[in-house]
Amino acid sequence: MKEITLKVDGCEIKVPEGTTVLEAVKKLNKVVPTFCYHPKLPVFGGCRICLVYEKNWKRNIIACATPVYEGMEIETEHPKSIEERKFILEMLFTRHPLDCPVCDKSGECDLQNWGTYYGPQHNPSNITPFEKIRPEENWESEYFEFVSNRCVLCLKCISVCKNIVGANTLFQEERGFEILISPDKKPMDEESSCEACGLCVDVCPVGAILFKPFKFNARAWLLRETVSYCGVCSLQCPVSIDHNGKDIYRVRSTADLKICAGAYLGYDIYRKNRLKGALENGKPADFTETVKKVAKFITDSPFETALIVSPYSGNETFEAVKKLQEKTGIKVSSTATATLLPVVRGFEEEAGEYTIVNEEDILNAEKIIIIGNDPADTNPVISYLFHKNYDEGFIYGRDKKIFFFGEKPLHTKKYSPVFIKKDIKNLKTEDIYRAEPDEKSVIIYSTTTLKGEDAYKIGKLLGSISKKTGSKLLILPQEVNAFGVIKNLELYYLPDILKDIKEGKIKNLILMGEDIIDHIKDEELQEIFLKLENSVVITPFSDGLSLSCNIAIGCALWLEEEKTTEGFRGVLRSKKSIDGQICEEKIIKQITDNAEEIPDALKQKEKKEDTFYNYEGFDYPYISLWDFGYIGRRSDNLMNYRFKRETRAGVINGN
Repeated sequence: MKEITLKVDGCEIKVPEGTTVLEAVKKLNKVVPTFCYHPKLPVFGGCRICLVYEKNWKRNIIACATPVYEGMEIETEHPKSIEERKFILEMLFTRHPLDCPVCDKSGECDLQNWGTYYGPQHNPSNITPFEKIRPEENWESEYFEFVSNRCVLCLKCISVCKNIVGANTLFQEERGFEILISPDKKPMDEESSCEACGLCVDVCPVGAILFKPFKFNARAWLLRETVSYCGVCSLQCPVSIDHNGKDIYRVRSTADLKICAGAYLGYDIYRKNRLKGALENGKPADFTETVKKVAKFITDSPFETALIVSPYSGNETFEAVKKLQEKTGIKVSSTATATLLPVVRGFEEEAGEYTIVNEEDILNAEKIIIIGNDPADTNPVISYLFHKNYDEGFIYGRDKKIFFFGEKPLHTKKYSPVFIKKDIKNLKTEDIYRAEPDEKSVIIYSTTTLKGEDAYKIGKLLGSISKKTGSKLLILPQEVNAFGVIKNLELYYLPDILKDIKEGKIKNLILMGEDIIDHIKDEELQEIFLKLENSVVITPFSDGLSLSCNIAIGCALWLEEEKTTEGFRGVLRSKKSIDGQICEEKIIKQITDNAEEIPDALKQKEKKEDTFYNYEGFDYPYISLWDFGYIGRRSDNLMNYRFKRETRAGVINGN
């Protein structure tokens, strides 16, 4: 790309052609105020406070919307620019209530910060506080509140809802000072197209849009920020966790604006029904003694013991499980062997080694072909890539034509896809060819769609199409580390383990996490538990499987531990925000240390190659935008939001 040379406050710099003055100035760490600008949104140029002086033109220009040209000379601190910035601030303060002591944005408010930076403001008019009052706009939401008096009309909330999320929920009513921000339908939580991602709150420069669960709970300057990666789904979006070391007050997006309801509403999972220590038959037990009991029955009957790992666990936990497996010879499986592994195996038999499609591949695609369950509901942020994106004034990617093969599109409907109703179990090559896949196409398949042999067959079908047409395939698990499971462990097929339990060949079962309840029918699980002599669950929660198993051991959540996961964004390590329970890795290590080593000669023979078949106990639950497995169901916010939506829509018991 051609480079442009310009001067900023006498310093010569080179930037790519098409760069805006604001982005050029930022490269020198110069201070230029903004309200309506965000690097991930299209340029609006409405607030006018980013004025800088252009020496060649001898006048002020708005830095956010003006592209650089060869020989341009900019002054960021010219007296005329400072004077007009101050005037804009004065006009904003004239109409803005001085309610900082009760405003939740205080301490992180752009208007407050720029007002402090440019000194005391003077009211240039005789408007009284009573004349500042605008009409109120009640969004009728339990989670989001609009305070009309504080709005500075930057319209970033409307832009982020349209240009990032694609939901088009918010719009402006009236014009000028009378502008109000409204949802498309009310009550907002039940009727509107809102996806509860919270981005409108995050981009608001003032306290005009509030997240009600955070309201009046904490001051921004009293909280610590931990930037980590979301552990709710396999997209591993970067998030900011605000906490005081003990409690989490909110989870926000970073400057990347990649977040969904799973993290934004689901931050409250750490509070509810947490299991501290251990339980034996539903009663509190000594943690160390409980671990020793688990190690003892592994030592006594290693070949009659199976461990089912969770695809929500980290690679460090899988490494600890591998050592336990090598020491004792127990069988290890995972729910990922019924969902993700068959698809990958089927694909690789037809098209060779599978490589995860990256963000750039999706952005640059001309066509998206969705197969099965709606990825906009199972992994919501993936849908943010279905249209063109913005970064520092440049456009990346393009709007796409979208085809949907399945029972029905849910939140992908916001992009008006070409819908071809099809039972995915009976999908054929000629069906997909109706979408004319080519090398500029990305096919997206959610592993929540099929299991077992059906998943294996769809993997072979998609592999064949990918090889013939050059199209890329994104196999998208819901769980954050499903790829980490199948890449790091030697796994038995889950139905084989369950059949061995029913036949009495396995008497001891250790469950890590509770994701098995999302894949196996309740009545099947009840029968399996009745066959076991010892059932153990390692879980963060004191309800659910903790009450069904003989032994339950409490562990940390994704917000409380550092772990490595492998998903859409590659191999990433998340950070710990608050102190919680002991992590799974340490629990497995303690079990391993207390278990006796089984001689190699006595260990089970090398496992046979998996044969994927359909198991009568497989379950296929309804998945909505606010459903993130057994972890998400512990969030009062998510479950309340889902209940209101689905009750209104007539979705009862997942049908």
